[in-house]
This record gives sequence, structure tokens and C-alpha cells, in this order.
Amino acid sequence: MGKVRTYKSKAGLEAILGVLFFILLGYISQFVFARFDLTEEKRHTLTPTTIRMVEELDDVVYVKVFLAGDFPADYQRLSQAIREKLDEMRAYAGENIQYEFINPSEAPDQKSREDMYGELVQKGLQYTALQIREQDGVSEKIVFPGALISYGGKEVPLQILQNQQRVTDAEMINRTINNLEYAFVNAIHQVQQSERPKVAFIEGHGELESMQVRDFENELLKYYDVERIEIAGMVDALSRNVAGKGKRENRYDAIIVAKPTEPFDEQDKYIIDQFVMNGGKVMWLIDPMIMEMDSLKSTDLAMSVPLKVNLDDILFNYGVRLNRDLLIDRTCAMIPLMTGPPGNERQELFPWYFQPILVSNNSHPITANIDPVLTDFISSIDTVASPGVRKQVVMTTSPYTRIMKSPVRVSLNIVSINPDFGNSNRPNQPVAMLLEGEFKSNFKDRLPPEFYEDNLLEFREKSDFTRMLVVSDGDVIKNEVSPDGTLFRPLGFDPILGRKIYGNSEFLLNAVNYLLGDASLINVRSRSVILRKLDDEKVLNQGGFWQALNIALPIALTLVFGVLQWVIRRKKFARQIK
Repeated sequence: MGKVRTYKSKAGLEAILGVLFFILLGYISQFVFARFDLTEEKRHTLTPTTIRMVEELDDVVYVKVFLAGDFPADYQRLSQAIREKLDEMRAYAGENIQYEFINPSEAPDQKSREDMYGELVQKGLQYTALQIREQDGVSEKIVFPGALISYGGKEVPLQILQNQQRVTDAEMINRTINNLEYAFVNAIHQVQQSERPKVAFIEGHGELESMQVRDFENELLKYYDVERIEIAGMVDALSRNVAGKGKRENRYDAIIVAKPTEPFDEQDKYIIDQFVMNGGKVMWLIDPMIMEMDSLKSTDLAMSVPLKVNLDDILFNYGVRLNRDLLIDRTCAMIPLMTGPPGNERQELFPWYFQPILVSNNSHPITANIDPVLTDFISSIDTVASPGVRKQVVMTTSPYTRIMKSPVRVSLNIVSINPDFGNSNRPNQPVAMLLEGEFKSNFKDRLPPEFYEDNLLEFREKSDFTRMLVVSDGDVIKNEVSPDGTLFRPLGFDPILGRKIYGNSEFLLNAVNYLLGDASLINVRSRSVILRKLDDEKVLNQGGFWQALNIALPIALTLVFGVLQWVIRRKKFARQIK
């Protein structure tokens, strides 16, 4: 009996120590915050940018998520992922992030539901007519996969699920879950902005028209105020005098020069130069050569010659030279052409080497984790000496590239031959260059006398720290427009596949974010998480079995381990009594 009492005393002591340990652990957890993410992709771990943003909130961000109700498995998974992401942000923000899930279809009568739908549409959310597969057929349900973010009396809509043509629900939801952190961080960033930066598209030199850049312009409008401005020699086009400051102030934070086709006069160049000297950012999207696919519609051969827009000197002064050549690349888009004898023709796809596809292997925030970028008749870029300016290549062609010097014969017949990428191979040609630093004015020591006479601006010889991006292709920003000019396709849309597959928009948006100092948004956007898809057929036909198995199996395993532990403890206890 003495051994029994000793064993019981020891067991009781162990139990008391165990309870005290967990009490102590709970007490310490009030002062030490730690979270452990055991997933392979760290999908439940927020980026440092997000953590810093939510920790610094000085007021409540209230999130209304309109994704509650009875949905198919993929949409239930999205709803749960949103809840988990908001909970993860609350772990750092505390009560400064609050949320609720609302079912806009739960109103008891049709009129109330329609009023609710109308209110959400008016606030900027889009609905989805969800086709729900059931054992006895298909039913339709209206879903608003979005949220309203409120902060400090301001509210912005967040369309969480972006519909894409010819993409399955599972693919859309996987991409959406992968993008949830950025979506919420971006929305919080927008709702916190008291004054939005201003971006202007330059006009007056044959640049792309508004409809030709409409898709990217719409993306910019989510973050910035966007205008179109024709300089036309006007001193105050890009900057203005500020009373009491004794210097000029830029009207815009950044400007975009998108595929000019006519020469810039010296006065317009001077106004842009002084915009840069005052700290303005510029995105130059320039075609060094004249060539359009329309030139090949009526003939199989066209000549590409240099395009003279009178920007060579200013770009050279800033540190880059756009070369008079065209690049052909083995990593390229496909072109549909008719083949076969007359009367028995058929359409086939061929590699179109004049449309290189740029695949980023660069860890720079502008290009990290973006989809491939489609270009059209692109040229190479060289760097030149420019003290105080740091040059960084952010995009190149593939390892299989050939340089064709001006003038270039462009022929559809190139699809039927194998261009020489061996002896003539010039791999990884730079096509997008980031410039950062203090730039010297292009007009230093050569200011025309008439500029003095007209008292044109207050001349500055050297800039403050600023940035610019130079891309040797103007079409990288161009979206396709319908023949009547009323409709446009998304930037990066592939007409062969019938959906958006290229990352042109993300590349350019990252670039503008980076130029304007919003690098934190890029770091969150570039994050990638691998998601595993559910099999729709198995969910429909075997869903009940797998749900039952997931419930019953853990219980059965617990019982088995419990019985085993009881048997082992009983044998051990029996030995100690003996």
C-alpha cells in the first residue's frame, strides 16, 4: 500500500506542476507576443510592411465583408480565408481592426434584397451570378464578393474577387486568396490617404490616346489622381510659382511619356527637364524605331527605320541611350496565320519573334513575382556615364536574343525559318532601366538665349534625389481598342487564349508605385502563396464521405491512442505495485 500512496503522490505532484506550468505560460503570454506558422509557404504570416501598417493605425478600420451565407466549397474557402486574414491583422492591430460578415441576400422579401443590392452597386461593388451545382440541377445565387472599408469617416469599396474571362471559379478564388493581404493593405492605404499623389500623361507629341491606355489609367486611378496635359511651351504646365517660397513647385508628382511619335521642341524638353530638377518622376515609354503590325496587313514585308522624337540628348544626359535596332527573341508571343492551298486554308499559330515576352528573374520590387510582360518591336538600351545617377536593369530579353540593326526588314516569312540564335545570339538585352539619383540638367551650359529673354522658369542645374524609368517600347502600356473606339480590352489580354495572361499592368503599376515611394505596396503585392485546388467532381459526388471521414477519423484516432495509453499505464502501475 505504501507503494500505491507513493505513486499517487507522485502523480498528483505532476498534475499540480502541469497546471502551474500552463498558468505561468498564460501569464507570460500577456507580455510576450509570438505566433507560429507551420505552413510551407508561410501563408498565415503577414509581411513586415503589413504588420507595421496595422500596428501604426491610430483609429478603427471597420470592414464589412459581404460574403456570408450558404455557398459552394470554393466560396466558403474564400470566406474563411478572409476571416483568417482579418484575424491575423487584428492580432497586431488589436481593436483598431474590426469586421463583420453580412449576407446581402438574407432580407425576407424581394424588394428589401433589391434595395440592398442597389446600394452596394452604387457604392462600387460588383455582384456575381453564381451557378450552384446540386444533385437535382443548377440554381443561381447573387453574391457580392467584396467589402467596404471605413476609416476616419471615409469609405472605399474593395472588390475582393476579380472576374476573369475563361477562368474557372477555383482558379479565380485561388488567385484571390493569394492576393488577400495586398487587397486589404491596399484598401487601408487608400482610405488613409488625405491627399492623393498626382500623375499626368503627356500629350501633344503623338502619344497614345486616352482610350489606348484606358486600362492602365483605371488602375492608376485607384491610387492617384490622373490627368492628361499638353505642355505646348507653357511655363506653368508642369510647375508653378509658390508665393513666399522663392521657388517653383511641381504640379504633378510623376509624368508618363507614352509612345510619342512626333518630335519634342526644345521648350517642351526644357519644361520637362526642370520638372525633373524639381524632384519630379518620369516614366519614359519610347519606341526608338517606327514599326506597327498594321504595316503588315497588306504586305508581307515592311521596313523599320529610326523614329525621331528629339529625346536622344535628354535621355543620354540622364544616363541611357536607346539603340536604333529591333530585338527578336525565341521567347515570344504567337501569331495566327492562314496556311494551306486556296480553298483549303486553315489557321495555324507561329512564333512571332518581334514580340518578345519578358520573363523576370529579377528580385527588384518592380518586377518580383509578376507575370511575363508582352512587348512589341522592342529595342535595346545602353547606359552612359552620368555622375550621381545609379542605373539598374529591371527587365531583359531571354538568353536567346538577336539584335537587328536599323534599317530592319520586318517580314511575316520569319515564322517559316529558324533565325540564327547561335552565332548571332546576344543574350539578355536590357530593355527597361531604372535611374535613381541627382540628375544634371540637360540644359546646363547650353541654355538658349530666348529662354533667358522669356524668363522661362527659375533654372536649376541639378536635381534633388529623384527617379525615372526608361522602357524601350511604347506598346508595353497599350491596350487593344475596338474598331469603333468605344471598347477596350484589359492590358495584357491574349486574343488567342481569350483572357489576360501578361503582367504589363502589374509591371507598370509597380514602377509608378516605386517611383513615387510606395515601395511598401509592391512588397506586399509581389508575395506568392501556392494554393491547392479542390476537385469539383469529388466535392459534388463524394463530399459527404470526406466530411464524415474528417470528423470521424480524428475521434477514432483519439480513442485508439487513449486506449493504448490506458493499457500502458495499467501495466506500468501493476509492475510498480508488485
